Amino acid sequence: MTKTPAQRRGLSRGLLITAGAALGFAATVVFISFNRPSAVSGKAPVIAPTGRSDATAVLDPASFSGDQQRHAYMAAREIPDVLNQLYCWCHCRESTIFHHRSLLECFESDHGSQCSTCMGEATLAYDMVKRGVRDVRQIQDAIDMRFGPLARRST
Repeated sequence: MTKTPAQRRGLSRGLLITAGAALGFAATVVFISFNRPSAVSGKAPVIAPTGRSDATAVLDPASFSGDQQRHAYMAAREIPDVLNQLYCWCHCRESTIFHHRSLLECFESDHGSQCSTCMGEATLAYDMVKRGVRDVRQIQDAIDMRFGPLARRST
């Protein structure tokens, strides 16, 4: 059966609307995925410190059996003001379970003891502070290089 020009235009309009909707959806997905913290640049967002830099909220390092765990929790107790300003690349901030605001909060529960990223970041920050680095952005940059998305792409 031959379609009239009006019927063909209706079909074309329907295809254009469907294609436009699909492109709009794809653009939205790309926008959201690339606007997560540091997905494009590989740099973590700057986290403003809060009054929560309290080492007493960090679990006792002696309660863990592993050396790496104990060392990470000890670091969190010694430099809570620094960890309170650092982004954690295990993405617990975006998690629907944890909602951690900063790396410090990873050590207020046993989460940090079960996550090599959290422990590695805390240990790196602690080592840098002990070497005299006081600039939190410089510490975050080192963490970004070792644990961020650009580090994952280069391995």
